[in-house]
Amino acid sequence: MAALAAAPSIGVRANGLVREPEMGELRAFGAATELGSIGEAARALNVSQPALSKRLRTLEAVIGTPLFERTGRGVELTDAGKHLYGAARRVLTTANTLSALIHNPTAVAPVRIWASPTVAEARLPRVLAELAQVEQSVPIELATANSTIVRELVRDGRGDLGVAAVDAYVEPDPRLEGRVIWRDEIVVAVPHGHPWADLAEVPLEEFAETSLIQRDPWSSSNRVVATALEQAGLRPARPVAAIGSTDAVVELAISTRTPALLSRMAVRRHAGRGLAERRVAGIRFDREYALIWTGPLFDQPPQVQTVAQHLLALPFARSRPGPEPAAR
Repeated sequence: MAALAAAPSIGVRANGLVREPEMGELRAFGAATELGSIGEAARALNVSQPALSKRLRTLEAVIGTPLFERTGRGVELTDAGKHLYGAARRVLTTANTLSALIHNPTAVAPVRIWASPTVAEARLPRVLAELAQVEQSVPIELATANSTIVRELVRDGRGDLGVAAVDAYVEPDPRLEGRVIWRDEIVVAVPHGHPWADLAEVPLEEFAETSLIQRDPWSSSNRVVATALEQAGLRPARPVAAIGSTDAVVELAISTRTPALLSRMAVRRHAGRGLAERRVAGIRFDREYALIWTGPLFDQPPQVQTVAQHLLALPFARSRPGPEPAAR
């Protein structure tokens, strides 16, 4: 991997930097890091690619070390760049919040997030609580909806951000931008006392022939399982029940000792309830969740950028930028 072109020469004092990094340079650095591409970052910041590259080279000269390496897919942070990014993101988050308060000192509009129930219950509370510890002035409204509805709400401007399952049955919407931030898997939640609880994995054909408790028919989890079984030449049995609430699925599975199809996130959230997590032999029901928004992220209000940047800094948020991700 090749480093970026050589940075211009900038003198450095014996006791440190010749000057502090400028906000424009940090914004360029943050955009290139989060989008993984110099061209995408330039588009997001509404500047030319040569101008953005110059800002990055200048920042590297100020810091005194390369921050990026070019790859076949864009740019990646060097070890020094990874070190700087955490601090730079905190500075940019504070600057975004300050900008919002300057433009509207009396109130900052809440960031409206629509999310799939699984993510809203299992992951977002902890992540948003962590954000609130460092950014108490960013109000957030979190609501849940089916992933298909989440896309519609964000696309129509009724939500600022969305977290939706990447769905094989949904064509990527060119009006939505997105990045995968979580990976999940649909598993069999097996109650204590059921024969499957004694198995390491559930036999594939037996699984396909067995009626299970499932989420509602429109949930992405059911489509993920049905698609995978169809590719294996099998069809799933009709469910015992199809229920909209994950908690209700768990309660029914435990009370009737009937296995259920659930997100691994959900099963682990109910650890200690007597449900064993089992995979199906020879097949995996993988699923991804993407953070979605409309238009360039850097055109969003500062408080929306703050929340999005926090989510995009999660460990799995490393997919390529661009339109909402298609199912793989």
